[in-house]
Amino acid sequence: MYRKLFVIGLASLMVLGGMVNSVDAQEHITGEYLWMIAPTEANQGGQNSTDIDSLAVASDNAVTEAMVANLGATEGDMVGDYAWTLAELPADGNINAMLVDAGVITNTDMNDVSSYALITLVSAEAQQDVNFGVNSDDSVKVWLNGAVVHTNATNRGRGNANAWQDTFTGNLRAGNNLLMIKVSERGGGWGMYAGIDADVETAYRPAVSHINTGWLWVIAPTEANQGGQNSTDIDSLAVASNDVVTEEMIAMNGANEGDSVGDYDWIQADLPADGNINVMLVDAGMITNTDMNDVSSYALTTIVASEAMDNVTLGVSSDDSVKVWLNGEVVHTNATNRGRGGAGSFQDVITVDLREGNNILLIKVSERGGGWGMYAGIGADVETVYKSTAELGTAVEAAGKAITTWGRLKAGR
Repeated sequence: MYRKLFVIGLASLMVLGGMVNSVDAQEHITGEYLWMIAPTEANQGGQNSTDIDSLAVASDNAVTEAMVANLGATEGDMVGDYAWTLAELPADGNINAMLVDAGVITNTDMNDVSSYALITLVSAEAQQDVNFGVNSDDSVKVWLNGAVVHTNATNRGRGNANAWQDTFTGNLRAGNNLLMIKVSERGGGWGMYAGIDADVETAYRPAVSHINTGWLWVIAPTEANQGGQNSTDIDSLAVASNDVVTEEMIAMNGANEGDSVGDYDWIQADLPADGNINVMLVDAGMITNTDMNDVSSYALTTIVASEAMDNVTLGVSSDDSVKVWLNGEVVHTNATNRGRGGAGSFQDVITVDLREGNNILLIKVSERGGGWGMYAGIGADVETVYKSTAELGTAVEAAGKAITTWGRLKAGR
């Protein structure tokens, strides 16, 4: 593989469904970063503010560095007095001049301020121990996929574009990788360069937003002590329905509210902010047991895209194991027993392609014991809604069965 360390300077980050910049290993990236700035206290910029969360300060904790480093940001969203703005970093790396040209600020010599630059690196495959380089005026902090991978609390000029002041390594996953660079300015010049030694593309991606509404739910018990990771690849719908309903059928065709699978009916319910499936199902009247174990939940929604979108970020967290289908294809499996973590990040992040119009998303969470819940999110400007099979225009027709609609299935005809 032919590669060379290049500068992430003149990047081309276009909206989803538009052009992405394919990196030529011998040239600078041509495109844009997504930018935000946040003032610091007087005389506290540069090295003094490296480890101060200036986004949290500016937003009264509504937005944090950890949140943006994990989930990204969306052009036009506000943090304090400023909006996230797409802008090209000039060849000389001058952040101050760039922000004036972009209309973000009018002050040509800002001091005591931090900039945040976001860029998505799209990798065709996982790449380990990738080399990065940064120059900064003044201090710098770097996150890759939500983890801090480099910090240098210093006051300095940004040096030469062709000689890296700092180098470090990071791991790229297959698909989208979010890089965030914070440069804290004390006084004088204000700028940066950044580079990576890897074959990647760059593209603007909006923030990964939680999918809380539009869900249709059903549950299926597993054998005793066989929930969680043990039941990840067992078709619990088929077991519960004596093969009348299968995971493949639902993943391809959807389902209808009120139809039965074994002892339970599909119901609509919003996923609560804390991701607690057990409490949600009690509140929805599906179950009365507040601590169910050895059971799988199936959450179904339709992602409606105005156009075809490639390399869209999809995030999931689960307690315990998780399996995900998109348009009938398994796109992710993690057979594990774990807690679901916090809502500020996703445990598993994958990259998927959406077709124009309806995209059927099915998420199975298999619970072994203890907590039971999930989070799900998507980084695209889409709508998520419940749609019946009639609205989807699908037919439920399993192999060897002459069943073409859910109405006939439920009626036994």
